[in-house]
Amino acid sequence: MQVYCSKSSNRKGAILSLELVLVLPIFLLLIFAIVEFSLLMSAQTRVANAAQNGARLLSVCGMPSAAAETEVKARVEQLLGPSLARQCVITIEAGKYASDLGRVYVQVPMRNACPNLLWMIGFSVADRSINCDAAMAMERIASVIDVEIQLQ
Repeated sequence: MQVYCSKSSNRKGAILSLELVLVLPIFLLLIFAIVEFSLLMSAQTRVANAAQNGARLLSVCGMPSAAAETEVKARVEQLLGPSLARQCVITIEAGKYASDLGRVYVQVPMRNACPNLLWMIGFSVADRSINCDAAMAMERIASVIDVEIQLQ
């Protein structure tokens, strides 16, 4: 018994293989971009929430002091989690009087948030950072010393 293969079936397999070779890199690049973007957006949301909670804690924790700043920094780092808190920069500007704005700035390197998947097309997260800040009105009363200084 003899089996004959037509030339068209062999060519069809070769064409499908060629299409796969041409389309697969583009498809993988698209998948990598979606994964990296979603990881960065998730990290940006966590950083913004940590900055807002830090500003909220700063507004109600009392007079600007080293203890209050340490407490706010510890809370922000706790909310960021261990991966994002590594090498993050937290800057605190407390308002001096009630109703002044207190601000918390948080800067997190992007390399802590996601792997560098798009380096092959020139987009690198190596020297970039996620920056968020939050401001809230201070809800405490000025100290007696500050009031006496203003009256003089």
